[in-house]
Amino acid sequence: MTKIKLTIEYVGTSFCGWQSQTNGNSVQDAVEHALGKYFDCDFVRIYAAGRTDVGVHAKGQVAHFTTDKAVNCYKLCLGVNLNLPDTVAVTNAQVVEDSFDARFSAVSKTYCYRVYVSPTRKPTLDVNHTQVYKPLDIEAMRNAAKLLVGTHDFVAFQKTGSNLKGTVRTVNSFDVSEENGTVKFTVNGNAFLYNQVRIMCGLLVEVGKGKFNLEDVHNMLNGTKLKFRTLPAKGLTLETVYY
Repeated sequence: MTKIKLTIEYVGTSFCGWQSQTNGNSVQDAVEHALGKYFDCDFVRIYAAGRTDVGVHAKGQVAHFTTDKAVNCYKLCLGVNLNLPDTVAVTNAQVVEDSFDARFSAVSKTYCYRVYVSPTRKPTLDVNHTQVYKPLDIEAMRNAAKLLVGTHDFVAFQKTGSNLKGTVRTVNSFDVSEENGTVKFTVNGNAFLYNQVRIMCGLLVEVGKGKFNLEDVHNMLNGTKLKFRTLPAKGLTLETVYY
């Protein structure tokens, strides 16, 4: 048996998320059936580094599968992509050791959340950005982001109803950059709670608007939930999975 590592890019707008669903169109389903057509079978089961939610995008999702057939990785990418929708592509394939696991071998992941500042909509950005109508205080958001770096109990940064036993996570870095009215939040961590990245970025946007301050960030890290909007999924992209 040969184990193959895939790097997959997709626009998540029209999908119900990464994971296969009985009542929806998932990215996993699309890739598995495209692999099935390439290998002349119903489908090929793949295992990903992690799930992305409805509407979330990826530039560097990673998955693996095993096969008993000979594989030319270059031809595999070309052949599988012929059977994928325009919004999904396998950008790289490589043979890996049997011990490799897309999920359990990962040491960290980087996500980016993108926001554009404009009083009017910008359709070309709306695909993978969220609109904010008024300018944000970038320096205030950077100072707030620094407080979120490290190992914390992020219990207040998960969606209500999440079914997880542990809520302690480590954020390795959290950068805020701005260029020509576009703000990018870049977060790297070992793992994240459900909606954690979108909630953290939403908190920083509120800080940038002047509605919250650094004390409010401390309060959330101490477990106090604050009322603000969880940012939409469309602004979030899984950029890279590190091994």
